[in-house]
Amino acid sequence: MKRSRKQLLILTLAFGALLALAAIQFSWIQKAARMQEAQFNHSVEMALNRIVETLSGNEAICSEVNNCLRQGRNESCMVVMKTREEWENMKSIISHDLGFYGIGLDFEFDIIDTGQATRIPQAGNTYLSASLEDMLERSGYKLVLRFPEKRDFIRAQIGDMFIFSLILLLLISLSFIIIYNFYRRERMLSESIVDFINNVTHEFKTPLTNISLANSMLSKNEKVESDEKLSFYSSVIKTEQAKLNEKVEKLLKTDFADIEKHNTAERIDVPAVAENIAETFRVQVEQKGGRINVEKTGSHFIVCGNIDLFHIALGNLIDNAVKYSGQQPEITMKITSSDHRLLIEINDNGLGIPKEYQSMVFDKYFRVPSGNTRSVDGFGLGLYQVSRIVNAMKGNIRIMNRKEGGLSVILDLPAATDNDR
Repeated sequence: MKRSRKQLLILTLAFGALLALAAIQFSWIQKAARMQEAQFNHSVEMALNRIVETLSGNEAICSEVNNCLRQGRNESCMVVMKTREEWENMKSIISHDLGFYGIGLDFEFDIIDTGQATRIPQAGNTYLSASLEDMLERSGYKLVLRFPEKRDFIRAQIGDMFIFSLILLLLISLSFIIIYNFYRRERMLSESIVDFINNVTHEFKTPLTNISLANSMLSKNEKVESDEKLSFYSSVIKTEQAKLNEKVEKLLKTDFADIEKHNTAERIDVPAVAENIAETFRVQVEQKGGRINVEKTGSHFIVCGNIDLFHIALGNLIDNAVKYSGQQPEITMKITSSDHRLLIEINDNGLGIPKEYQSMVFDKYFRVPSGNTRSVDGFGLGLYQVSRIVNAMKGNIRIMNRKEGGLSVILDLPAATDNDR
């Protein structure tokens, strides 16, 4: 659950970052467009000053424009002069001076009086020069330039930048969608696994109840009560049924996400727990013609943790050793205390685990896909649970293949001190 929440939080943050990146990109593009337009406006203003200066030095153009203006102040010079040679010359001069400042757009121009200038739409593509008093020897007239394709020019200037930014945003968005789909699939898989485990738990309850009832009836039989061996076997069945029922209720229904909360600081006598677990599995091991032993070296064998969870951890390790040790299991639990540490080494004579899978066997639901492991029933939870319990006890776990054959699982735990009460 915590992992799912973290993943959802990361996805939410990633989506927020994506939106922020998109906003920054568009803001940057708009800023670039404004800067491009400001640069264009500045170039046009510089060009207008140059154009007015050039036109003022052309006597033929100035004379013809003055004649045009005398015919009627409210009439456009373009209407009167557009078919004359001087108007074409004026257009050529304007085009040349605009080109001097790098402006090669199509344009329209006219000479108007100030009264007309107030009625001209103040569009972003229209520019007015300063007064033409030096050119016409009269005040109140201005040169007006219009660039119909200005917007297209600005867009073209930032087009490559916009397209690149758009592609980048699309790639990031696609990556986010892929990651989100992976998250959904993982969550659906996790939910299906939980449903499967719940179904398994439900299916186990009835057989366990029947085993308990049948064993209770057998234990009350006179032959069983009078036979020490049968009575012992009946007690083993009862004990194991109770443990299995507890595992079904406490383990299969949970994902061990909150082990740390339940890791109470109890003082645990490790050899006593090991002997108890060995005795529990002894009948099963001996029936296969094998042996299970507990060896200890040192003097201080107390650790701190939850004794029930510790039972589960050692029980899972011995259960694995019995399952994967072949026909005659040879299992040894070596307990060594030194330098305020306690080492528990569990050796078996099985096939071991290939090196490429040793780093993954502690992952939840992982099972080695090769060898004889697939023929053994299991959920892939045993070593995962052991690693969580050992980590909660501030210890660590490692595995290695033995030279003489089999697997060695080593638990390294801190020994309890007198202050650990």
